[in-house]
Amino acid sequence: MKTWTLCGILFMDVIITQVFGVRIVSEAIKREVQLHTDLFTGYTGVIMPVNNDTGSVNVRLGLSMIRIIEMDEFKEQLDVSAILYEEWKDERLAWDPSRYGNIKSLRLPASLVWKPDVVLYNGMGDDRTFNDQQVVIYYNGDIMWIPAMRLQATCRGNLLRFPFDKQTCKFRFGSWTYHGNELNLTYSGGDALAAFDFSQFVVSGNDWKLSDYEAEILVVNYACCPEPYQTMVFTMALERKPLYYIHVYVLPAVILSLLIPFQLFLPPESRERLTLGSILIISNIIMIFKLQEIVPMQHVTFPLLGVFYSLNLIWSFLSLLATICVLNVHNRGPRQDRVPDIIRWVFLRSLKRIVCLGNDNYYPLSSADCVSMKGLENPMLSSSTDGQKTKETNNGSKLEADVEDLNRQLHILTARARSNEVKEEMIGEWRQVSLVLDRVLFFFFMLTILIYTVVLLG
Repeated sequence: MKTWTLCGILFMDVIITQVFGVRIVSEAIKREVQLHTDLFTGYTGVIMPVNNDTGSVNVRLGLSMIRIIEMDEFKEQLDVSAILYEEWKDERLAWDPSRYGNIKSLRLPASLVWKPDVVLYNGMGDDRTFNDQQVVIYYNGDIMWIPAMRLQATCRGNLLRFPFDKQTCKFRFGSWTYHGNELNLTYSGGDALAAFDFSQFVVSGNDWKLSDYEAEILVVNYACCPEPYQTMVFTMALERKPLYYIHVYVLPAVILSLLIPFQLFLPPESRERLTLGSILIISNIIMIFKLQEIVPMQHVTFPLLGVFYSLNLIWSFLSLLATICVLNVHNRGPRQDRVPDIIRWVFLRSLKRIVCLGNDNYYPLSSADCVSMKGLENPMLSSSTDGQKTKETNNGSKLEADVEDLNRQLHILTARARSNEVKEEMIGEWRQVSLVLDRVLFFFFMLTILIYTVVLLG
């Protein structure tokens, strides 16, 4: 019996709750429907809600940045995700909450009410991707519209210091048709700092990080119209994250530049010198093409890193020419050309000590040291001539003839040895000149490359 009584009580409770609950909900809906009907009877969204006292509409504008989607240097465009805050008052949509069940706000489609025609002046596409988002209408006539947007703004960057560059991008908002006397822009939140909000900003994995931001209101006068036009400018200062570019584009280029002078540090007779020079030229050309894939070379500001690549290519070519010249000097000795006195004095007596190639005493060859073998290369001819003289005189003995022949052969061997020694000394002289020239070029190339590396990348 008790069980049936308890079930009956529960059943009656459910019935009462459903009936009266639906009735209460129905009353709330009726009041909201009635409020909507009363507000929009005779209302049109194409008429500007001008304040009777000021004759204009005050629009509070703010921007909340969500994240940076992309910075396109080729298109000179910044793509971001953001929320735009627009607040204004429409006295035609005010009501007394006590007459409508204490309803203090309504949420309606934005297409039903008048909205400020605020647009992004420097936009590059359809910025408002969610135009059908609702507005919030408060009982005192205040209206708040917060559309989520994807903004694409022009951003002409300065790539001179790439990849250590900083870019400043601006978002210029303003009314498209109303001048400043009709639509007055003010900061949402009361000041410029509150109007540009980064509390919801998400640091994504792209190449940029935020370094500074500000908002300001500018008054612009155009040639077409005498009235002033207001523009609210949101400025973002972005700094590139250089770590990836340092490892991929800067560090390899610096290593290639340091290899250029060390090519001249190899021995002149080494075949790898020309091979290394050719590899350096090809490598620098490849680096230039790789840089062109990420940086527009037709940009207003040409990056200093591109200048660095070009200089590396030029000096690689010059080092290859220097190698050819050094090889020519190194192999000049076998041509039996003596080192000119001026070259001998400059390279072997002055520069040799300066470039740390020793300070040994050097005794240059004179013209008297150049022994001629002419007339000594045919001993049979000399023996025949002497034999004729012997027969004519017929006074020498056979022993004396043998001694003379032995002396003659000894003189020939001595002359040959001296001639070979002179040739070796001549070859050695030119090789020493080539070594000194090599070392001078090494220091010159190293100093030049260090200077322009520090100037361009420092």
